Amino acid sequence: MKNNFVTTIEREQGGDEMARRKGLKRWDEITTEGWLSLMADKTVMSALMMQIFSRLYHSEDYMDNAKNIAKALHLEYRALNAGVGWAGNKIREMYESGSLLTYHASEKKDETPREEETGEFRLSETPASRVRRSPWEYVFDGSEDDNGTYFWVLKPEAVRAYREIMDADIWHLDDIRSLLESDETAYGCEGSLFSHSSSHTVDEIRKRFSKNADFKRKSMGAHPCCIVCGADRISLLHAVPYGTHGESQKGLMLCPTHAALFSAHLISFSDAGELLVSPRISERERMLYGLIAGEKAKAPFSRRRMLTHRKIFTEEGRKLK
Repeated sequence: MKNNFVTTIEREQGGDEMARRKGLKRWDEITTEGWLSLMADKTVMSALMMQIFSRLYHSEDYMDNAKNIAKALHLEYRALNAGVGWAGNKIREMYESGSLLTYHASEKKDETPREEETGEFRLSETPASRVRRSPWEYVFDGSEDDNGTYFWVLKPEAVRAYREIMDADIWHLDDIRSLLESDETAYGCEGSLFSHSSSHTVDEIRKRFSKNADFKRKSMGAHPCCIVCGADRISLLHAVPYGTHGESQKGLMLCPTHAALFSAHLISFSDAGELLVSPRISERERMLYGLIAGEKAKAPFSRRRMLTHRKIFTEEGRKLK
């Protein structure tokens, strides 16, 4: 079970105002599956919130200052804070109502002995002693540097959830989005030393599409089909790399659903060619996606390269608490 790290509260004078809490702030009760459900809920995770998550995910150590994020997204700092505050309040409501997948059914409670009328001592919750969090703390962790600059940090389980979404992006939309964001015509990029000319951007996108097409042709065998379910309609098959070497080597052919699952390391194959299904996949999902653990692969594959994929698959499965 994951520890719930809570920093010391330093209360200021001033009655019921929110306490000043310095240093690292962590609250990691929501599971990976909980974050996946949140990212699918547009009433909580708006397009703006997903943009913020994308900026943090692609930042060093998954962290950045809010003002830097606002500048990168061409937003007013207050508008950014308002969006995060809204999401934080919604997450808190869902958490307290028990409608989120979490590691604890409720907040850890500070308990103090109370003498009942019977004279016995029992443990009872002291409401005033609960940790009072700002709305943003339900969305991000926080870190303060030596200069007092504060940083939002993606929570570990949120990173895993977002990585699963990125890994399952079999259409490479995030690659294209990154190229467009670096283009000189992107709003706010004029004059930037790091922006690229439009001709460079178009050339890179053209190379990306050409590379995808070449990789698919290279990955097709004599009788191409989905290695999991055997579907062989060419128009629906996707070529997926094993992982470490990207598209420089021959990949696997899979249908869209199983391609996304394989890319996200939710399924893999044993050295004997048997299907492995992550414990993160529920019984209901196994039925919906047609996953039968131990079923033989429908097409040949490289055992050496599958070993690398399987190692990541195993490591991700072990992270379950």
